[in-house]
Amino acid sequence: MTATSPRLVTWENGTDLVIELPVARDVGTVWDTLTDSETAGTWFAPFRLGEESSDAGDDPDVPASRPITFELEDADLDGAVLSCEEYDHVLLELEAFGVLGIRLLPVEGDSGDETLLVFTHTAADVESARTQAAEFGPMWDTHLRLFVRVLGLDAAEATEPELVAAYSDLALEVADSGDGTDSASADSAGAEGES
Repeated sequence: MTATSPRLVTWENGTDLVIELPVARDVGTVWDTLTDSETAGTWFAPFRLGEESSDAGDDPDVPASRPITFELEDADLDGAVLSCEEYDHVLLELEAFGVLGIRLLPVEGDSGDETLLVFTHTAADVESARTQAAEFGPMWDTHLRLFVRVLGLDAAEATEPELVAAYSDLALEVADSGDGTDSASADSAGAEGES
C-alpha cells in the first residue's frame, strides 16, 4: 500500500514542504497520467495550457514560461509553467499557492521499474513553510493519494484530523550541499525547487 512521507527541507533560498510518494509504476506511465488534462480532473482539476512566451523578451537568463489554468468547480486557478522536462519534472507558479514542483525519479522496486514522486511547495522561510504545510499539506497529500488511485494502486487512508496533526508538526531538514557540510547550496536548492 502506498503512503506519503512529508517533511520540511530548508536550503539557502527558502524552505520546501516535500512530500515523497513511492509509485509502483514506471516513470513513463506516471508522467503520462500526470500530464493528461482529462485524467487530472479525476485527482485535482483539468487544465489548459496557453502558448509559451519569454517573460523577458530576448533576455536568455529569463526562462520562457507557459500560462496554465486549472479549471476548478467554482473558479479558475491561474498560473505559469516555469520549467518542464518531459519524464523528469514540472515546476509551476500558481497565483493562490506560489511555487509547486513535481519531480519523478526512477527506482527499482518489487514490481520492477517504479517511480518516486517528489512534490514540493516552496516558501520563503521556515515559519512560512510551517504555516503553508499546516494549511495546504493535508490537501496536497489527499490529491497525491487520489493520483495514485487513478493509477490503479492502493493508497493509505488518512482522516483529516490525522493529516492536520501530521502536517502541523513536520520534521525540518537542512539540505546537504554534497561537500560534507550541513549548509545548503544553489545546486541542492535547484534540485529541491524543481522537484
